[in-house]
Amino acid sequence: MNRLLIAALPLLIAFPAFAQDAGDPPGGSRNTPQSREEAEQRAQMVFEQLDANHDGFVTQDEVDAFSKLMGDNPRIAGRVTRMFTEADANHDGKVSAAEAKARADAAFDTADANHDGTLSPEERQAARAKSAPQNPQQ
Repeated sequence: MNRLLIAALPLLIAFPAFAQDAGDPPGGSRNTPQSREEAEQRAQMVFEQLDANHDGFVTQDEVDAFSKLMGDNPRIAGRVTRMFTEADANHDGKVSAAEAKARADAAFDTADANHDGTLSPEERQAARAKSAPQNPQQ
């Protein structure tokens, strides 16, 4: 369970492209540039950890279980639910690995202001600031 919590925490902070934890996989520290490939690897790692039953999909039940692990914090639950909803492109109530990758790629493209295929620390910071909820309770 702790491994799930550690691996999925960056998802709750921001989309994989904006990850900021220093001990994370390549491109995980907010003070270093991050390539699209690193963002995709990170999204895949988080997806695999959230897919508790390993059926190739993250369901609302798995999201709810993660929220409970986080102590039912309404702010975290709101972020996870928002990201889950945004990633569920076909609205079938579950997120496939392809949907998670597409969402990570879209977030990366939005953050890559100069379109050079790499997120600078400044681009990552701007993306985090832009994605932060206006209401801290969300």
